[in-house]
Amino acid sequence: MMQSHLIYGMLGGLAALGSAVAWAFGSILFEKLGNDVSPLGMNLGKGIIGILYLGILLLLIGMEPINNRDFLFLALSGLLGIALGDTFFFKALMHLGPRLTILLETLGPVLTVIMAVLFLHERPSSLAWTGSIFTIAGVTWVLFESAPMEKLKENWISGVKYALLSSFCMSLGIIFAKIGVSSTSALQGTLIRFLFSVIGLTLWGTATREIKNWLLPFKNIRSLKLLLLTVFIAVFGGFWLFLVALKYIDASIATILNSTTPLFILPMVVFISKEKISPRAIIGAVIAIAGIGLIFVG
Repeated sequence: MMQSHLIYGMLGGLAALGSAVAWAFGSILFEKLGNDVSPLGMNLGKGIIGILYLGILLLLIGMEPINNRDFLFLALSGLLGIALGDTFFFKALMHLGPRLTILLETLGPVLTVIMAVLFLHERPSSLAWTGSIFTIAGVTWVLFESAPMEKLKENWISGVKYALLSSFCMSLGIIFAKIGVSSTSALQGTLIRFLFSVIGLTLWGTATREIKNWLLPFKNIRSLKLLLLTVFIAVFGGFWLFLVALKYIDASIATILNSTTPLFILPMVVFISKEKISPRAIIGAVIAIAGIGLIFVG
């Protein structure tokens, strides 16, 4: 029993880190896509294509029954965490860029940990708490180094507002997803979340008569191809792996590990922009990695 618990814990931790890698790559691709597509268009397009990907896969491997309570929580998670949370994230991304947006998103894990302790009664070990503090500190240190504060002056009011709204909605969505995924597979849970995010966005777009404008840019073959690639990475890397993590480990720990996205986004940005990594960024990464090690041990 103890051995299987350790295996599942390791699996959940690795899944959370895998999700962070996927979101690092996905954030860069979504920013490129945002040059031609609105944040709401990106979110709706992501949801529609994500449902197609997941639907085809689940038709092949089969679906399983799910109780009404868990279905409801996954539906609410999709509406809050994806329909609202991701839309606000994309809006912040367009105002601030990937590194500054993710800097402000570091508030999200703190909110999630607080909610998990209050509502899910999670009690991480002292080692896990210490590791969480190290990880958040290291990530924040890296981000402040790589994103000088003077850049925040450009569109910072709107960007900060959207980033904070995104953090709150995503944190609440994570808590609901943790409850909902308990009796179903992570793959099926991801489909339910995507389905209700699309329903919410479609109702919103229909009421405002903007839905056609949101989807119009995807007539461009280049934008559509980029969306297909980006959504594949986001769905099976970002969303699905994170639900796997939520299924096997505490929501607080999964969120902290998933917040390491900046550690992976920096080398990618450096590779693309040919920038150099400073000693400060290396120190921050080492601190965060030490924190990850403590979380796994704890």
